[in-house]
Amino acid sequence: MGGMPPEFMSYASSAGRYKGIFPGPVRTEEVETTTADGQKLKVVIEVVELRGGTTFLVSYADATGGAAQVPPERRLDRAQEAVCGPRGQVVRQQQVQVGAEKHPGREIVVERPDGWLRIRMVVVGPRLYQVMVRGSREVVTSPSADRFMEAFEPTR
Repeated sequence: MGGMPPEFMSYASSAGRYKGIFPGPVRTEEVETTTADGQKLKVVIEVVELRGGTTFLVSYADATGGAAQVPPERRLDRAQEAVCGPRGQVVRQQQVQVGAEKHPGREIVVERPDGWLRIRMVVVGPRLYQVMVRGSREVVTSPSADRFMEAFEPTR
């Protein structure tokens, strides 16, 4: 991202029930993953990739069954463990409340062998959102990353 910061555009996802901003045209993909307790989970990822390995993305998944009943703080713990992996180091962590309804969330900055991540995880009912910037330390702590995080808001 050296030089000029990216130009952001408003974005609203009716299927994802959120609004925010992205630095370019958004590509949507769906992946199926298996949770720690063996449940299949569909994850939707909406992403913009810039030069130099910088990525801005929002992912969301809806917990089912008993997983949807797990308290938000524990769901955030599980998501954080999954993001960090065995070699990720949390450099910064803070609790956040997101949107007009003050949904529970957590924002972390993680240093991993493959680069830096800044993630805002938000629990809205059964849904877990992950708002993420991936890149260098300078990118994930930049004013552009701040804007991207702050602009995210769940909708109905």
